[in-house]
Amino acid sequence: MRAVEAYAPGKAVLIGEYAVTRGARALALALDRQARVRLTPCAADECSLSGRPLCSETLAFRLEPEGRLSWDRSSSAWAELQRTATLLSHLHKLAWQRFGDPGPYRVEIDTTALFLDTDQASVKLGLGSSSAVAVALDAALRCLFGGRQQSGLSMQALSRLLAPYRREQDGRGSGIDLATALCGGVISYQRQHDEVRVNRVTLPPDLALLLVWTGRQASTSQLLAMFEAWLERDPDAASQLLAEMRACCEEGESALERSDAEALVAQFAAYGRLMGTMGGLMGGEVVTPIMAELIEQADARGIACKPSGAGGGDLALLAASDPGHLAEMRDWLSQRGLFAFAPGMNDTGVVANWCEHDPSESTWKK
Repeated sequence: MRAVEAYAPGKAVLIGEYAVTRGARALALALDRQARVRLTPCAADECSLSGRPLCSETLAFRLEPEGRLSWDRSSSAWAELQRTATLLSHLHKLAWQRFGDPGPYRVEIDTTALFLDTDQASVKLGLGSSSAVAVALDAALRCLFGGRQQSGLSMQALSRLLAPYRREQDGRGSGIDLATALCGGVISYQRQHDEVRVNRVTLPPDLALLLVWTGRQASTSQLLAMFEAWLERDPDAASQLLAEMRACCEEGESALERSDAEALVAQFAAYGRLMGTMGGLMGGEVVTPIMAELIEQADARGIACKPSGAGGGDLALLAASDPGHLAEMRDWLSQRGLFAFAPGMNDTGVVANWCEHDPSESTWKK
């Protein structure tokens, strides 16, 4: 049976958190951990949505006139899959308006690679799984409706996805995770008002990175709301600190252009300190106690350590110009029972293709 399969990478923000929402240039890395989406043509009464590992059940839907989808809201799966169902309804209608009716289909989503399995449950690692799903789902729908492969960065796709993304975050998100999932590789991202610039860049070959799960999930939307409230409450202090954060981002890009790993690591460390200062000023725990301990241990070994993303938990980014320093740090992390991994890079960004699929098998093409 023919089906459409789409893959989009998760992301790790390297520098520029928060300041990117105010026009600073930020850097992000597309990871070799992907969200996967499969769309399989089916009978009209077999349309359904499934999402591993969030939900073990499927959620039924029907195709309605004018490109609308109707959902079985009485299903026990509705609570877990409502957000994805709402996104699918939005993207389905846009694709229907562009290409017409594709016929009924089933949707399978798998974000297992962007989660950490624990004894209690699967836990989001903070790798931008929601944005990776949105990018893969949009590409899969365009491939299904239009019949052609979809791949790589499209500014039309980014614009199309930014609207529901920013609505979900009350207009506060920058969209860097969407752009990273679309583009792949390492990107420099800047959004000023409605203008977005995305450029592929190259990390120094001697830069070594490590991502550490801090053991606590964070709420990006809550922290961004606190950030916005601080900007209104204390605009002078906010303006001064944002200027320092912006300068740090610019120094980081300059180090990148020179392929100077040591200078880039220094800017990562400096930006982490600024994030900690900002958290204190805005009344939010951007640098948690475990993050502070990681920073202390990293400093002692000549390693930069900072939150990757909004902070408040999720991931810590460790960076060094000497891989041997990270090896020492991994020993300490192992003793503490903290999960760490070296981030591999996805160089292609989103890809969606038609392929042959055996419905009796749960395997993916890649």
